[in-house]
Amino acid sequence: MINVLLIEDSAVFVMGLKLALQAGSEFSRIDTVATPGAAVAFLNAHPDTNVAVVDITLEAETDGLTLLGILREAFPAVRTLVLSHYKKPAYILKAISSGACAYLAKDSAPESIVGAIADVASGKCLFFGETIDAARIIRLFGGKENLEDRKPQGLTPRELEVLQLTTSGYSNTQIASALEISLNTVDSYKERIKGKFGLDSIVECVARAVADGIVTI
Repeated sequence: MINVLLIEDSAVFVMGLKLALQAGSEFSRIDTVATPGAAVAFLNAHPDTNVAVVDITLEAETDGLTLLGILREAFPAVRTLVLSHYKKPAYILKAISSGACAYLAKDSAPESIVGAIADVASGKCLFFGETIDAARIIRLFGGKENLEDRKPQGLTPRELEVLQLTTSGYSNTQIASALEISLNTVDSYKERIKGKFGLDSIVECVARAVADGIVTI
């Protein structure tokens, strides 16, 4: 049986989603909170929660994307699924890199959302639903093989961090300090990034990554 926490500040949307979930026999408990702080408090008190459904535009002390990272660190056993009005690749990439197992648009069919929550609870990842452009997602993640592995352009999470920090103007020394790694390790990551993009310079990699929505300026 699946215990679900809905982290959503739209009472109308919560009501509709709860009704859809209550129709499914696989869901044991369906709880709701409206703020990130309430979500953390609830999960501390209910460690048997399987899936957290997160809205990224919470009108509270922090946004849903930041909350994803908090949940990943504090509650690694809780699997997260994002429901959002936004379909931009940058939001999707940020959500997935922050630990989300699935990202669906709020205009998805109710049965698709219910099915995705059940899929996430069973261990599946990268469910995008029928209203997000599948071709764009595949391009964003560097092909079907990388899509399956949750690795945009084949990048590891740490390589993605190095690429984002480089894009943000960090020097090698600053990257090493921020990630608590050596300068040689930073250089090694940049060489791997160049190899995976098939480009000769990290500047070209940054330009390609920004154009593809993999990192942001």
